[in-house]
Amino acid sequence: STDWLILVFLVTAWLGYWAAYDSDVAWNKAWLIVTAVLLYYCLREQPKENLIWVSVILFCLGVGVSFYYFLTYDFISAPRRIDVVNNIGRWFMKIRPQTGWTSIHPNYVAGVVAVTMPFIFFPFLKFKEGNVHPPVLFYVFAATGLSATGLALVMATSRGVAMAILSGAGVWLLWRLIHLSGIKRRIQSRAVFPFLVLIYLLTVIATLYIGPAKSGSVFTDTYFYGTGSRAELFGRSMYLVLDYPIVGGGLGAFPGLYSQYLLNIPFFNVVNSHNLFLDVAIEQGLLGGLSLAILYVASLWVAADSIANRNSDRAFGWIVLFSLAVAIIHGMVDDYLYNGIGSILSLFLVGLAFNGNQVNKFVVRRLDFRTAGAIFLIWAAIVMVNLNLLRSIWYANLGAIQQAKVELKSFPDAGWAGYNIVSQLDEASSTLQMSLQFDPENRTANQRLGMIAMLRHEFESAVVFLEVAHLQAPGHRGIIKSLGYSYAWLGDLGNAELFLSQTPEAKEELDVYIWWWDAQGRKDLSEKASLILDVLNEASP
Repeated sequence: STDWLILVFLVTAWLGYWAAYDSDVAWNKAWLIVTAVLLYYCLREQPKENLIWVSVILFCLGVGVSFYYFLTYDFISAPRRIDVVNNIGRWFMKIRPQTGWTSIHPNYVAGVVAVTMPFIFFPFLKFKEGNVHPPVLFYVFAATGLSATGLALVMATSRGVAMAILSGAGVWLLWRLIHLSGIKRRIQSRAVFPFLVLIYLLTVIATLYIGPAKSGSVFTDTYFYGTGSRAELFGRSMYLVLDYPIVGGGLGAFPGLYSQYLLNIPFFNVVNSHNLFLDVAIEQGLLGGLSLAILYVASLWVAADSIANRNSDRAFGWIVLFSLAVAIIHGMVDDYLYNGIGSILSLFLVGLAFNGNQVNKFVVRRLDFRTAGAIFLIWAAIVMVNLNLLRSIWYANLGAIQQAKVELKSFPDAGWAGYNIVSQLDEASSTLQMSLQFDPENRTANQRLGMIAMLRHEFESAVVFLEVAHLQAPGHRGIIKSLGYSYAWLGDLGNAELFLSQTPEAKEELDVYIWWWDAQGRKDLSEKASLILDVLNEASP
């Protein structure tokens, strides 16, 4: 049943704690994930009569987040996209008390509000169903809460949430479409609606990444490192999934891994990949990411199935299905359900979808002995045929973890890694060399060994490793930049220009390198930095 998926998610989270370069951050996140699992079981096992109170509590969560947003967000230093919203926000800032609390990003506020606000309608529907008039205070509470959450949605000005809400509404339109009299008579299968919901959301996601995710930027200021779009961030982050496919790169490790190995900078750049499922795969490995993705897909199916077949309270099913659709679509462009304290909420919609007897609807059927044996033999054959490749991936994953624990130990406060940490990288270097014994073309191992060789000032060796890595991933920005600098320190100005011209920040860094190499007693490298800087300036003033 789904318990196995929850177990995989939980176990990979603790593997992510072991793998993380910052054990304090990982420890806190691991326990937040444990809390999320407990919340999942709590919501899954709630009696039907308690769902009204569950709905009210979830609505209160959205209301609380909305008021927190009004009390803490700075509309002066970080204005939103609409002037009217900024004017209202600045008026709030004049009259509100000074709390000193840390604000939440508006996109995260909008996401939490969008998936919790709809639950307030469930009590009203139950009151109507029982021909009961709610107390006046309940009307006042609901009206106040809806006003606050609605205003928070507007003032967050989140395009991702707006698209997610429209996508959720599209699920209802899909339901109405297949229940037109002419179509309904032709469709008899119970699985049609759940199947169409999955196809519809996949189409929305594909459209999202083909179009809107390629435009705009995650960053408000001038961005040296590319377009800053979510599609670009997604594509680059996929390299980290391939670096750490087995045990993940570590809980809370994305900021350091992205800065160090994809941008080659020693400071913070971005908090996560802006994709819920991708972040889990990066931090907890492919099994962790797949377990969460399957749980969400199963939840969609169960919620849609309960609506189509009237297996439970249809009104509650619609609210859960709508919120799931919003969470999934918004989760493709913003990760607020696996970031910081928001990790507690990563499974709450899954628990609600499987509430009560619905959990039995998603159980893996028992396989007969012959079928199970055939599946086992197929997987065994795949493993045996690719045994060396799998060994290489394992050692590359392990070596990358060992390297990150040394190089990112004090990220982002340590600055550029220098020659002084070289001796601490011997274990990582040996592990990565083991990876190349089984697959000499492993991109992760070659990139990491190239970077270690650069720290050792063995630039010829670095070029050898990095060229192999570049052949495997020509668009990998971290490899391009490392290769450019390796050629620069070898005095190969032509190749150095070819690669460093693709990284605009290199000009500023080379200006610093002129001083830095001279301070290290390497006047020869200082002169080479000056030469390549002149070449880059002449090519692109």
